[in-house]
Amino acid sequence: MFELPLHLSPMLPSTPALHEILALPLAVFTALALLLWSGRIRQKVLVNVLALGIMLPMVQLSMVAVGAYWLNLQLQPVLMGLLPSWLG
Repeated sequence: MFELPLHLSPMLPSTPALHEILALPLAVFTALALLLWSGRIRQKVLVNVLALGIMLPMVQLSMVAVGAYWLNLQLQPVLMGLLPSWLG
């Protein structure tokens, strides 16, 4: 897709794959969802804390991570194109 000059490649951090970023949050979300769905937790306060305090932010942060990852993939070639020609 886009080849970086060799002397600039070590300066840029490599982005991890998307499944590495989202594996743990979505696994915890699935485990908590199954626990809540089974009805084993009888305390209403704990159910609310798990659902609204942990699961909802986890899903929102996962969506932000997907957006940031996609934006990084889209913007990196554009920003590298803005570098002066003598640098590349």
